[in-house]
Amino acid sequence: MYEHCIRKLSPEDQARLQEVNVPISGVSNEVVYPLGQIQFEVTLTNGVHSRSEVLDFLVLPTTSTYSIILGCNAMAAFNAIPSTPHGAIGFPIPFVKSDRRCAVASHSRTGQLLPPPTTRDGLVKWMLNPQFPDQTITIGSTVSDATCQRLKQLLIEYIDVFAWQPSDMTGVPHHMSQHSLNTYWNTEPVVQKRRALGREGVDAMNEQVQDFLKAGIIRPTRYQTWVANPVMVKKSNGAWRMCIDFKDLNKACPKDCYPLPEIDLKIDSLVPYRIKCFLDAYKG
Repeated sequence: MYEHCIRKLSPEDQARLQEVNVPISGVSNEVVYPLGQIQFEVTLTNGVHSRSEVLDFLVLPTTSTYSIILGCNAMAAFNAIPSTPHGAIGFPIPFVKSDRRCAVASHSRTGQLLPPPTTRDGLVKWMLNPQFPDQTITIGSTVSDATCQRLKQLLIEYIDVFAWQPSDMTGVPHHMSQHSLNTYWNTEPVVQKRRALGREGVDAMNEQVQDFLKAGIIRPTRYQTWVANPVMVKKSNGAWRMCIDFKDLNKACPKDCYPLPEIDLKIDSLVPYRIKCFLDAYKG
């Protein structure tokens, strides 16, 4: 909804505007910060059948050929199926969803449809803990300065909940963190042959193992039945990540009959949210 529609809002509606800190970028790379967000009930009808849904609208300080633009979120709320060649959309109507009956509403062909808004590229990295300058936090450049400051204050306030070094990962009781693997009864333990890692990889592995030993995360053992090789992987920033080659142990364990959710569906479920946070497990 655009500026010439804002003048028609009542004082009560203007008071209902919610703060929005995410900018909108168009095809010409101009950036507009919304004046706010408001909810209205929208009805689609073909004159016989109709359906109403409450939708969120961004109020923008700009002009356009169209007073109101319905985006992907609105189409999802109505379960609408648009057809560009027919200039119409179909949507399920109440009480007849079982037989997939739909009503069809046409839209005006005047003017030119605007493409969906795009976001600017670029990321901003923060050094939250001065003692560990290499461990940074990355935030999108489209987040407003006010939101960035509030987010940074929140992270600094709870900085003690993050693990900055191996010693910060201790404290979980063993009865909560230890578990036994469910292997096939006829499986024989596998001892992998020693694999050469190279001088640089060996040095990085020894350093990380010593850190884990000092922190009490791991402990030495003798007469082990399973032996798996460490695998040193060099990350993009030049640091080394130590992994363990558990392929033989994985083969000895029954497969889980409940697969993980599809990642595409999980990403699509984030569409309604303006801010997304991704947490990485330290030395996971």
